[in-house]
Amino acid sequence: MRSRLILASLVVVVVNAAGCGDSSHETVKPEAMLDAAAAHPISSAETDVDLRLELGGAAQLSGPLQVRLSGPYVSGGGRQIPKFDWSLKASALGFPVGGRAISTGTNVYLSIYGDDYQVGTDAVAAANERIGAATIHPRSWFGRARVEGQGHEGGEDCERISAPLRGDAVARDIAPFLGGLGLAEPPGVSGRATACIGFDDRVLHEIEVGAVLDIPPADRGALQGTSSIAVDLDAVFSDIGESQTISVPRHGGYRPIRDLAIALNDLGVSIPL
Repeated sequence: MRSRLILASLVVVVVNAAGCGDSSHETVKPEAMLDAAAAHPISSAETDVDLRLELGGAAQLSGPLQVRLSGPYVSGGGRQIPKFDWSLKASALGFPVGGRAISTGTNVYLSIYGDDYQVGTDAVAAANERIGAATIHPRSWFGRARVEGQGHEGGEDCERISAPLRGDAVARDIAPFLGGLGLAEPPGVSGRATACIGFDDRVLHEIEVGAVLDIPPADRGALQGTSSIAVDLDAVFSDIGESQTISVPRHGGYRPIRDLAIALNDLGVSIPL
């Protein structure tokens, strides 16, 4: 009997410790936290990103595409694409891929399969022009929010806030960037997002998104019959606001990114050229 009493007491202690680990912070209204994070966008950070894409209706890519990115990031300030220097690990059709992705804000470089490619300054300049002309309000993407608990992400204690995605707001903001995919109209968007926002700095330290993009029937031909795209994203940000080093490629010999698309098409992964 005594041993059972001791065991029961230990269980109570463990359960209480697990339940009270985050009790040093008072809960903040979720809408106020989201407003604060929107007012303090991330200027720079060390990033860890896990992305999973699954295409519905695309026979050429029947399995999911998984990508992991890790490295420094510097915001483009709404004027251009961000700068980054990311190590890249990916898996598609059972093939593991390792490489590196670098953005200078005016060009993007990709090293993969031992070969080096670049998007090109003209293409990036066109993208930057669209970014500069676009009006994006990520805060409006969140529907009615609720607190899901507390966490510790990116080195900071943070409040977890979950909300459904406002599909019309997301579709409106991403519409200017879909021209390059050959889409005539934005896809339907549904899903949910969870943000972990720091108690002390009121900055986003993690974002998790589970969403489905429904491709309009008229546009499915441009995406090789793809009817939907399921997106699962988990991004963690640390060292926010600190100086980040982007190692700009110094050697030449970068081939146009079109060559990579041709190589993927030869492997059976159809990419619009």
